[in-house]
Amino acid sequence: MSDTSALDAAKIGIRMATRDLGAHAQYGSRVLYVPSVLAEAADLLATMYEAGQDHGIGPEDWAAVTSLPTGVVDALAARYCSRVKLTSVELHAARDALVEELSAKGLTVRPGLRVAVDPPAGGPRFGYQGREAALSLTLTSEGWDIRIDEPASDRPRPIAAPATEEGAREVAELVRKILSGEAPNPFASPAVKESST
Repeated sequence: MSDTSALDAAKIGIRMATRDLGAHAQYGSRVLYVPSVLAEAADLLATMYEAGQDHGIGPEDWAAVTSLPTGVVDALAARYCSRVKLTSVELHAARDALVEELSAKGLTVRPGLRVAVDPPAGGPRFGYQGREAALSLTLTSEGWDIRIDEPASDRPRPIAAPATEEGAREVAELVRKILSGEAPNPFASPAVKESST
């Protein structure tokens, strides 16, 4: 298996593992991923595929016994969505970069411990029973998360992103896409599948 074919197979595997709003991390929440983390996942998975190939084990052999793509995204989600160590200076720099980037994208931002972002006119609605509500973002030792900014909101959704200024810019772009409807609504209820009898 060449480096290129391993990476191609890895990208497909990661895309499949994170479809439908994100993979279910080991701790149960739906995780949203920024592009740099998805690229990191594909590189890691390609390396694992290449190592397996050295022992005569191809991606299809792994698929018969386990899901390496899901394991890779779970491992990265665990790293980016828990045990994040930030100094106060790093935390404020990342939060300031988030506010700056969201504002540069033309979004109305209300800074604070939770950064609230108002939805633009005509965009999707996220609030209780279809009412308009802002989204809020936080960065803590559990990493980035996003939630509907209202009291009846469900648990926040983790975002697998670096807790850095660059990660903040990626989070801002993800939020812009969610608010514009370019990315799926992470708060939508899963579609009910009808049984075929």
